[in-house]
Amino acid sequence: MGYFDDAQELIEYTRDRLPEVKSAYEAALSDKEIKPKLLIEIKNLMENLRSALDFTAHGLFDKYGLSTAKSSGIYFPYAIMNQSEAEFRRSNRIDTCIPGLSSNRPDIAEKIISFQHFSDERNKWLPVFMQLNNENKHQQLTPQIRRETKELKISSGGASISMGSGASISVGRGASIRIGGMTIPDGQTFNADRPPVTLGPGKKEVITWVSFHFSTTGTPVLSFLNQSLEGVARIVSELSVV
Repeated sequence: MGYFDDAQELIEYTRDRLPEVKSAYEAALSDKEIKPKLLIEIKNLMENLRSALDFTAHGLFDKYGLSTAKSSGIYFPYAIMNQSEAEFRRSNRIDTCIPGLSSNRPDIAEKIISFQHFSDERNKWLPVFMQLNNENKHQQLTPQIRRETKELKISSGGASISMGSGASISVGRGASIRIGGMTIPDGQTFNADRPPVTLGPGKKEVITWVSFHFSTTGTPVLSFLNQSLEGVARIVSELSVV
C-alpha cells in the first residue's frame, strides 16, 4: 500500500469509529462528565485525521518532490488562523513541507492553497484542527468544557416564535402578542428561563441544547469531529488523483 492508500484507510477507520464516539459522547452529556476514555478516543480520531493529511503530503513528495530532499520532515502545509494568503505565499510553507512541489507541480501547490482558510469559508476548520492536534501532542489531552444553551419556542396554529438564551420580550400594558390561536397578554416579560403566561390553544417548549466544547478554542466537539472528517476526506480525495 502507498501513502495515499494509508491516508484513505485512516479516514475510513475514523468514519467507522465515529458512531461509537457519538454514543460515548451522549452518555457523557447525560452524566455531565467527559470520561478519560472518551478524551483518548477523541484525541486518537483527531491524530488519525492529521496523519491522513501528512500521508498525503508524503505521497505528493514521492511523486513530485525534490529527490535530494530528506523525507523525514514532510508535513501537510497549512496556514495558521490569522495568516493571509500573501503571508502564506511569502512564507514558502508549501516547499518547506513538501520540497520541490511548487516548482515541479505548481498546479498542485495552488490546489493546496485552495484548501486554506483564507480561500474558502468551508476551510475555516483547518487551522483550528491543526491547533488542537498540536495542543494534544504537547499537553497530552485538550480538556473539554460542557455548555448548555436554552431556546424558548412558542407555537400555535402553524405560527411560531423562537428565542435563544439572553433574549427577552416585554409586553407593555394594553398590548398583546397573537401567535395563531394563542395570545400572550400584557404586563409581562418572558425569556427562555421564564416562559410567558398564555391564553388559548398552543404549545410552549423550553429546549435545552447541551454540548461539549474544546476549552482552548470554544469549538463544539462532536460537530467539529464531523467537519474535520469530511474536510480531510475531501482534501485526500482531491490530492490523491493529481
